[in-house]
Amino acid sequence: MKKTLALAIASVFLLAGCGSSADTVESDPAAYNKCLETEAAKWLDETGSNLDYANEKAAEACADLQ
Repeated sequence: MKKTLALAIASVFLLAGCGSSADTVESDPAAYNKCLETEAAKWLDETGSNLDYANEKAAEACADLQ
């Protein structure tokens, strides 16, 4: 019985965490812009596509940073 109680208490701490963590992720405009620049350059180099298409694909690839 004591082992079960100790295991339950340990599980609560492991699942809930002992400290607080930020639930929101702040966007970093510099990282997003760098990602856009890098990804657009990759699309232009690899596919020889036009700039509008490369920028569109870069925006899709970097959407999680925005």
